[in-house]
Amino acid sequence: MNYRFFMLLLVLSLFAEMVSFAQNPSQAKTNEVMRFSLEQAQAYAFENNYDLKNSTTDVEIARKMVKQNTAIGLPQINAGVDYMNNVIQPTTLIPGEFFGQPGTYQAITFGTKYTATLKGTLTQLIYSGQYLVGLQTAKAFLETSKQKNVRDKVDVRDQVADSYIRLLVVDEGIKILDSTYIVVSRLVDEARKSYQAGLIEDIDVDQADLNRSNLEATITYTKNLRAVGYASLKFIMGLKDTQEMVQTDNLDYFLAQVNRDALINQQFDYNVNIDYVLLKKADYLTLMRYKLSKTAFQPSLSGFLGASTNAQRSSWDFFNTSKVWYPAVNFGFSLQIPIWSSGSRKYAVDQTRLEVEKTKVTDEKLRVGLELQVATAKTDFSNAYAIYQNKVKGFQTALKIYEKTMEKYKQGMAGSTDLNQRYNQFLAANSDYMQSIYTLLAQKIKLSKLMEKF
Repeated sequence: MNYRFFMLLLVLSLFAEMVSFAQNPSQAKTNEVMRFSLEQAQAYAFENNYDLKNSTTDVEIARKMVKQNTAIGLPQINAGVDYMNNVIQPTTLIPGEFFGQPGTYQAITFGTKYTATLKGTLTQLIYSGQYLVGLQTAKAFLETSKQKNVRDKVDVRDQVADSYIRLLVVDEGIKILDSTYIVVSRLVDEARKSYQAGLIEDIDVDQADLNRSNLEATITYTKNLRAVGYASLKFIMGLKDTQEMVQTDNLDYFLAQVNRDALINQQFDYNVNIDYVLLKKADYLTLMRYKLSKTAFQPSLSGFLGASTNAQRSSWDFFNTSKVWYPAVNFGFSLQIPIWSSGSRKYAVDQTRLEVEKTKVTDEKLRVGLELQVATAKTDFSNAYAIYQNKVKGFQTALKIYEKTMEKYKQGMAGSTDLNQRYNQFLAANSDYMQSIYTLLAQKIKLSKLMEKF
């Protein structure tokens, strides 16, 4: 009886799970956990970032545009069929002199009721300055799109690095806060015991409990901040909601890579900067548009070859092979010579020439701006490095002071006011220390991007 009852319950349980899975199949899926180093996270973002997908598509669009423009200069073949049914055939008046009736007109109907024509045309562009320069312009646009795609990848790479490091900093801060919470909670319990023994006042217990409550609020806020940063990193990488990620690199790994002297002493060459390289591609594209506008003054020459066959029937029998179709073949050339446009072509050339002049100013502006950016970034990085070193010592000192004060408090050698001051000093030092780490690594990313060669 017990065995049969157990088997019945097992079958019913399995059936209930199957019904639940059928109704909510998504609930049966467990979240996929993926482990990423920073380099792996960046590689994943290159393939799955939403903006990069569109950027890659833009390159493919530009490539198709080049092929489209190239095809314009290749042979073009078109075919057509014309069919006409003269429901009421047109009438023509013929002078009566042809019929011996001068001064009159005779109405005569010409033609057949049905007419069909099959025709085909081959055209070939022989010379066109607009086509030749337009093809170069399309290729320049393709190169610009490729370079923009490179810059987009660099931007995504640095966004991933920034979010990755920010999340590690927050995690490290949470670890310190959690460990501090354990100590503070233990201190509250000890304070209550001391109060019950009559060694301290109730205000000391309340102060310790208030510190713990404030710390709980700080931990909750930091964890919420961590959730936002985590979601932001997943979004940049292109991870789905059902995918979870774990970071395998740590802050020590990134801090070990910071080489202040190497970055500060590295010489800057604006010619290999990603933004300057992209600007030069855009400048060349503007120059091609200027050349393209000047080709509007040039003639264009094309040739054509046409063939057709025509049939006229009084009855609808076009598929009768015994009836005659009348063929025709022709070829020729078409020369288009621009003569007068009331100045529109000239003004178009003037506009593009002025656009070329603007590129010279933009070029100088970017070069000066990049030099200023590099100088500022080196200063900010150097300051961040000095602040980081200072905050490391400050955090270690504040922790040491807080621990010693806490020991004195337990021994009755320090009051709650003193302990509270040291506690707040420690939390502030911890916050400054975490912020200094992020600022240092963020400034390193910024400076490295400016100094990178492309």
